[in-house]
Amino acid sequence: MAHHIEHFNIKELFTTDKYRIPVYQRNYAWGKAEISQLIQDIIDYIPSGNNYYIGTLVVHKQSDESNFLYDTIDGQQRLTTLSILLSVLKNEDKKVDWFSTPILSFESRELSQQAIKFAFVGFFDGTKLYHNTIKEAYDHIKNELHTKIKEANITLDDFVSYLSDKVILLRVEVPTDTDLNHYFEIMNNRGEQLEKHEVVKSLLLDALYDEDDFYNDDIQEFFHIIWDGCANMERYIQFGFEPQLRKVLFSKDWSELNITSKENLIAEFTKYLVQKNKDKSIEFEPLSIEDILDNNRGFNFTERHAENSDRFTSPINFQNFLLHILRIQLQDENIALDDKRLIVFFKNHLRVCNSADKKEFAKEFMYNLVKGKWLLDSYIIKRQYTATKEGWSLKKLTTKDFSKGYYVNTFENPKYLENETMTMLLSMLHVSNPTLMYKYWLNACLNFLFGQSSITFDNYHAYVLKFTKDLIVYRFLNEDYSNRLEYNTLIFDGDSLPEHYPVINTDNLFLQYGHIENNLVFNFIDYILWYNDDEGKYGNFEFTFRSSVEHYYPQNPIGGKKLDDSEALHSFGNLCLISHQKNSKLNHHLPSAKKNYYAKLDHGGQLAYDSIKQFVMMQEYDASEWSVEDIYDHNEKMVEMLNDYIQN
Repeated sequence: MAHHIEHFNIKELFTTDKYRIPVYQRNYAWGKAEISQLIQDIIDYIPSGNNYYIGTLVVHKQSDESNFLYDTIDGQQRLTTLSILLSVLKNEDKKVDWFSTPILSFESRELSQQAIKFAFVGFFDGTKLYHNTIKEAYDHIKNELHTKIKEANITLDDFVSYLSDKVILLRVEVPTDTDLNHYFEIMNNRGEQLEKHEVVKSLLLDALYDEDDFYNDDIQEFFHIIWDGCANMERYIQFGFEPQLRKVLFSKDWSELNITSKENLIAEFTKYLVQKNKDKSIEFEPLSIEDILDNNRGFNFTERHAENSDRFTSPINFQNFLLHILRIQLQDENIALDDKRLIVFFKNHLRVCNSADKKEFAKEFMYNLVKGKWLLDSYIIKRQYTATKEGWSLKKLTTKDFSKGYYVNTFENPKYLENETMTMLLSMLHVSNPTLMYKYWLNACLNFLFGQSSITFDNYHAYVLKFTKDLIVYRFLNEDYSNRLEYNTLIFDGDSLPEHYPVINTDNLFLQYGHIENNLVFNFIDYILWYNDDEGKYGNFEFTFRSSVEHYYPQNPIGGKKLDDSEALHSFGNLCLISHQKNSKLNHHLPSAKKNYYAKLDHGGQLAYDSIKQFVMMQEYDASEWSVEDIYDHNEKMVEMLNDYIQN
């Protein structure tokens, strides 16, 4: 019996049948990146007016009643996210009134079932246990949806109409007698399609092809070597090349890039090939199997290719890295950091080039790959994991004996905490924008670094700090929404902005709950508090992916009365950024209970806290008497501190 395939728009899908997530399926696991990408994909297709096929839902029918129940075999992450998205639209925006009955349930998974019920009604009861990832998704959609709609210059009604009628999901019903274990085995072992970056590689190799060029094969071979040497984002670029080529590309101690242009790169590679061919021509004494296995024969490997046991995680993947390099090379603000359009961006550029221009473009891109990966490794933070700890890392790779590398701080003046300061700034920007397609801060940093003949702490720090201030003042806290500056303006035309920043008012709309559009607002306050700390009180603080905005005095307090002053309740003075896990646990507790909870946490002998701003609220005010007056006082002090730091 063949699979039964139907197509449904979202309105039809969520008003027809019911779906269950079987117990053998994994928990809901989509994070901000996947959710943001889903919303962005839908928005991208709205101008076309055509149907957008969002994917496939593979199901197994469990009932013959009028309203069927289907077990979801494949597509549960997408189905759950769509259910949460519709719940947000129903509860927060009073849209999709047709979504009147929940269609999704979880088999033998009470916490997930509780969470999806709370999402449907729009209230997560902090006194009960539920699967927190679903709440995180709900909160993220609530904030992200409106930001993306404004950026796309469409209305919420446009989005809802297109989502309801034009977003299509294919439902594939497997036969009722299907052996599901065998089906899963087939699904998990099916062949993978060619990845987008592999398609781009083939496009560039094709652009390099020149049947009249005697050295064409050498150039294509070099492109392969460069590409593969840069593709592993978890490994420093120096380890991507064999020792002799490493000596050509990098300085004697590996810490600097020797190559200065595509012409220089190709010339040095040509010399390397000549030497390599000479080495191949040396006649060696042939060895028998007995010789090789003879314990008396020794083999000397003076240089090793392997990296040491430290492990680093890059803030971006390779496909996203390719977009950063393309955007910088072409200085084209229309190239979005959206890897689903990776192939299109390369094809669009190559389409308008003649053969000679294509070849030069590919050569330039080859050089920029090497330079960009070296800059990324040396001047952009990574997450470093060792046997005993993990943390943000800003390090260069170097060597003393030309065979084994080790890591040193990128900036080496400990007196002025240069490396610590840059690490804090960059990690602040990274955790504030966790989604790959919004890593504009990283694009700005790489764009700056590409243009410097000499990179110092002073010029790099000044640039990153200015870019951060520009983001805060001219974008996230700019109350004149029609004149908010785009990321592209801040990256490519930042020098044209006024020298003096406007003052941020204490009643700024975008400092109030429900209107704060980016966590950088909170994180920058934490950075300033850390920077101004002369007593070392916050020495153990590091930026993490906290994304839950907490009311210090709760909206619905347990054991206390609600604040009469709603303006104070939602004021920046009553808000701080904490983890979703802690927010769901402490959401309705009074400030005194929250302070007691943190005081009991073991944090290496130091007081625990999620943010420095939160710590200030707990330590500088009486938690048992946290009042409206305290809220306004704290709000005024934080905004005043923000203005002082930005102006100076």
